[in-house]
Amino acid sequence: METVRGNGTFNWQWSSQPVSEEELKEWKECCEVLSMVNLSNSKDAWLWNGDSQNGFSVKAVKSALIKDRGILDRLPTRINLRRRNVIISSSMCPFCESAEHLFTACSVALRVWPAFSDWCKIPPLYLFEFKDILDIPIFIKRSKKEEKIIYGLALITSWCIWKERNEVVFKQKRCSPQDIIGELKS
Repeated sequence: METVRGNGTFNWQWSSQPVSEEELKEWKECCEVLSMVNLSNSKDAWLWNGDSQNGFSVKAVKSALIKDRGILDRLPTRINLRRRNVIISSSMCPFCESAEHLFTACSVALRVWPAFSDWCKIPPLYLFEFKDILDIPIFIKRSKKEEKIIYGLALITSWCIWKERNEVVFKQKRCSPQDIIGELKS
């Protein structure tokens, strides 16, 4: 049996022809997968969507993983815990159930980020989602070294917000933006 797909011909050498409905279905699925194969005489290369201009590299994978890490929404917030049937009560604002709100819209975060901007001597940040925190170097126009330092400080600030949130949830501590900024500066 022979199948012509794209620029190639696939010769099937069966020990026994597919006859059952299941075997014919699997053969059809296999042909569909093979129809997407493009054969050429050129050298093989790694291609991926992460960096179409420069091709595959460990650096590009690392950048993609770091950039998408916060967006995965895997933090154990009340919403995510509730999905796993873990119910906790909290004295935090009722909206701090999601990572988006906790890091960008909560009244605590809304006081932390302006203090962060002042301390770093950068224009005020307008953050609407966690991804905006990861994109802070794009918003500010500084030297590469300064951008890396500010990016690192933004990640530390996010960590301090997360730690403060955990203190409130698990130790019933009062939440203080001043404590967060103080810990960041120390």
